[in-house]
Amino acid sequence: MSDIKYIGIVGSSKATTTQNVVDIVCSILDRYNKINTTIVSGGAKGIDTIAVDIARSLDYDVLEFLPKGIGWQYYKPRNILIANKCDKVYSIALPLSKGSRKCYHCGDNNHTKTAGCWTAHKCQEYEVLVA
Repeated sequence: MSDIKYIGIVGSSKATTTQNVVDIVCSILDRYNKINTTIVSGGAKGIDTIAVDIARSLDYDVLEFLPKGIGWQYYKPRNILIANKCDKVYSIALPLSKGSRKCYHCGDNNHTKTAGCWTAHKCQEYEVLVA
C-alpha cells in the first residue's frame, strides 16, 4: 500500500472565498503532511476550486477529476472516482438558510444540499463541515 494519503475536499459550488471557507480549508490541510498527501477535488467552481488554489499555494500535490461534460450523468462518475481514490473526503457545505433546500444526502438539517455531501458519503471515511 502506498504511503501517500489522498484527501478529497469538495462541496458547495455556491461557496465564495470568504475568511470562514479559507479557515476551514486551511484547518483541513493542517491535519496532513504535504510531503505525503495529495489533495483530490472535482474541478467545480466554489469549494473545489478554492481548496485546490489554497492547496497549491501551500505546495500540496493536487489531483483533479474533471467531469467529461455538464450534468449529473457526468458529475456522478467523476464523484465516484473521487470517493474511490480518497482515504477521506471532506465536504464543505453552506449553512441552511431561508429558501435553501436541506441536504437530503444525509438528512442533515444544518446545511444545504451539495453533491459534495453525496461524494463524501460514498467514501469509506468522510466528514461534512458547514461553512
